[in-house]
Amino acid sequence: MVRRTNPPTAAAVPSLGAAVSGPALPGVPEGVPAEQVPTQSLGTVTVRGALFTEVLSDDVLTARVKPAEGEDEQAAAVRATVEKTVRTLARQVLGADGLPLKTYAEWQVFGVRHRDEALHLFNVASRLNSSAEDAEKN
Repeated sequence: MVRRTNPPTAAAVPSLGAAVSGPALPGVPEGVPAEQVPTQSLGTVTVRGALFTEVLSDDVLTARVKPAEGEDEQAAAVRATVEKTVRTLARQVLGADGLPLKTYAEWQVFGVRHRDEALHLFNVASRLNSSAEDAEKN
């Protein structure tokens, strides 16, 4: 099955790591959902779903966010979401070698120059994270 992504001519190819017939995607543990996603500036990258420890870590970090000086609860929640976005990209977007493509700091810079691409990759990761949680519930 081929899914359309932005831009309309690009396609994401779903995979489940080694659980799918054919070669596993490097850096994707067996049973973890993943997709190869073509991008304009990075070429084709692998986006994988979150591992259990990563989900728990995000939950703990988000729960611990307190408003900074001059910040209200809503602003603190926005800051926590933005930080989670960059953490997600740094751990779940992989290069051809199966290693994280960029560091947290590098995604910070990339996001300034290629905001739509970074957010698209985050949205793919979020969808994969959701589908992994749904699969565990069943």
